[in-house]
Amino acid sequence: MWDSQALEYSGRYVISLLNEDGTSAGVEGQEIQLYSTAQNLKSEIWIDDLAGIFPLKSKFSLSGNSNLFKSSSLNFDSLTNNLSSLTLPTPAPSSAGLSITKDRGYIRSGVIEGKIIPKAATTLGGNVSDSIYMKITLYSGTVTFKSYSVPVKLRADPEVEQFAWKYDSVTYDTTLDETYIISGYRFTGFTEDQY
Repeated sequence: MWDSQALEYSGRYVISLLNEDGTSAGVEGQEIQLYSTAQNLKSEIWIDDLAGIFPLKSKFSLSGNSNLFKSSSLNFDSLTNNLSSLTLPTPAPSSAGLSITKDRGYIRSGVIEGKIIPKAATTLGGNVSDSIYMKITLYSGTVTFKSYSVPVKLRADPEVEQFAWKYDSVTYDTTLDETYIISGYRFTGFTEDQY
């Protein structure tokens, strides 16, 4: 991680989740992680809540720097899919060429505004740490999956035809938008800061 172009963002953060109006959303002491992508670009990061809050695991293209940043675009079509919303349906399909559409929350998301400020937070145990603040909108709708015949070399039994689902497309429902505030501090590792 030391040669990461996104090092100024990267790390584990202990956060509280707030509603858009600043009231508690009932989440305290959960962790999120920010880290660089495989492309190792300064303006691109993953935000991963470790399946604990939304769940959210998505790539974000950012403008600005860690002191003041936001998504490069908040247009749904420009945002990256949340991997957590693409979980394949069960059971497996019975043939190829089928289609199934599922309601899914938090298909994509965008950072309206965010900032990471060095040594600006006081931890649970009274230590000084970097603070994090992000206002994030989550977009929901439906995900469509299509069935296909699993290639012979990937089948459990090469002699038995097998079918599986694959992601096909998403549809956005503007009435389901949710905006939250993520607020907290960089994980210190100190016992007194553990929730």
